[in-house]
Amino acid sequence: MNAVTSAPAAPARSRVRVPARGMRMDAGGTAVAPRTAYTGASNHHPNIRLWQPTLASADAEVLRDAAKLRARARDLYRNHPYARQAVRASRLGVIGRKLRYSCRPDHRFLGIDFEEAVRWGQEFERVWETYAHGLGFYADAGRRRSFTEQMALLHKARFVDGEALATFEWAPERRWRTCLQVVDVDRLSNPNGYPESAYFKGGIELSALDEPVAYHIRNGHPADHVFVRAEHLSWSRVERETKWGRPICAHAFEADRGGQTRGVSLFAPVILDMKMSREYAEATLASAILQSSYAAVLVSQQNYKEALEVIATMPPDQGKTVSDLALENLEAAVAYHEQANIRFNGAALPILFPGEDLKLLTPGHKADSLADFNSSSTRAFAAGTGTDPIAVSQDYSNVNYSSAKMAAANAWGFYGVLREEMISTFAMPHVAAFLEEIVSSGGLDLPKGISRFDFYDARDALIKGTFLTQGAPNLDPVKEAQATLMEINMGITTLQDAAAERGEDYLDKLDQRARENIELATRGLPPPGMPAMPPAPAEESSGDDAGGADDPPANDSKES
Repeated sequence: MNAVTSAPAAPARSRVRVPARGMRMDAGGTAVAPRTAYTGASNHHPNIRLWQPTLASADAEVLRDAAKLRARARDLYRNHPYARQAVRASRLGVIGRKLRYSCRPDHRFLGIDFEEAVRWGQEFERVWETYAHGLGFYADAGRRRSFTEQMALLHKARFVDGEALATFEWAPERRWRTCLQVVDVDRLSNPNGYPESAYFKGGIELSALDEPVAYHIRNGHPADHVFVRAEHLSWSRVERETKWGRPICAHAFEADRGGQTRGVSLFAPVILDMKMSREYAEATLASAILQSSYAAVLVSQQNYKEALEVIATMPPDQGKTVSDLALENLEAAVAYHEQANIRFNGAALPILFPGEDLKLLTPGHKADSLADFNSSSTRAFAAGTGTDPIAVSQDYSNVNYSSAKMAAANAWGFYGVLREEMISTFAMPHVAAFLEEIVSSGGLDLPKGISRFDFYDARDALIKGTFLTQGAPNLDPVKEAQATLMEINMGITTLQDAAAERGEDYLDKLDQRARENIELATRGLPPPGMPAMPPAPAEESSGDDAGGADDPPANDSKES
């Protein structure tokens, strides 16, 4: 008998739970949410799982929302006191009272003497000052503003709208033909609703290297329906510069990402907070007004329940309705109050109807937290816009020297960044265009050793310099002066830098000091800071009255 061996039975297949995509299994085989390397990227955390911002290019974000942000920022600037003060404080820090051009040509690059560079720079400064801040306002295409006021207007647009736009025009009928025209950024748009593309974004033509080639500016504002003319419905193509490098159009904005073509308002992070704070302030003000008013009520002690029971027991022929009794009661009360005219020392006394009492009611809601709310809100507004919170709130009640100095230093650093942006984008191109005009017309000779054929190669070195404005707030003049003197003595800074921080030209200061020293010497007065000459010592007398060497010293003290 052959042994038959049966094959062993196959083991039962265990049910393996395969986790879903993006899930993981714990020790018990239960699918749990995956862990991310960064908690900020979690899609299951209860606090941020509904926070799902989308990824988009810089222009996709900006071009979609910029117009709405500009409209709301302008409304805040018109109606919110803190928004207006933030712009005003920034304007004072960035532009100041006056932007004064200080020309310091690069004599090493030009290959000329330092003295010749200083001489020519001072001569060009005088011509520029007459043109930029003269009574004719020739620097403005509309002849309404000086150069400083134009820069202030551009800075305000840069702050509120997020970008500023200007064109350099040519007015052939004027004494100086170069002028600057400030353009509303709402007019910068694609002609006739032309769709956005890789080389045409927000009204700006771009090259393959993302270089702005030309700007398409509508000839009228898109919202002007009353003053509109036929030409306002068309666009003008304005190139960035001429073929030889003369600037024609300038556009300034703060880029947050690469590939960004247009800017957004500096109020963008705080628009919602400022709007809600304004509504809270208005509600608190209405509550405060209500708290100052009183509500008076009359409380009657008459028992109307008993009166109704009496009415119910009256015979039908003598019965009266509740309305009849109420009218009779009111008529009696009115007659009583009209006849009661009792006065005390000329003042009328309120005499109430018997059974009535007068009570004054006041609202119980207080508005004591508005000051604390405004203080915290102002700090948030200032942080979002980069301004000084103390300057925005104008509240100096809890300010000491250290906090004020630190706040001013932080805000002043940001103001310096904005100033350099305005200077490099608008001011220096304006200077270059004006210099080209006066050199080509023969109004100003170039420095010795530079021919007109070398002008465009030497232009940037010729206009090299800066624009001076008022310095940072001087909270303690003694400490500030001592610190500046120490830095000059240590060689850390120079007199030119110290004068520039105050918005002054050190050469003008030296010329004025030299002139004052001459005038003081003419009048026999010592220079400033020098002590007066001590009186000449009395000559020693000779004779018998002179004391000998062995004589004791004289006692100069006098008896009282």
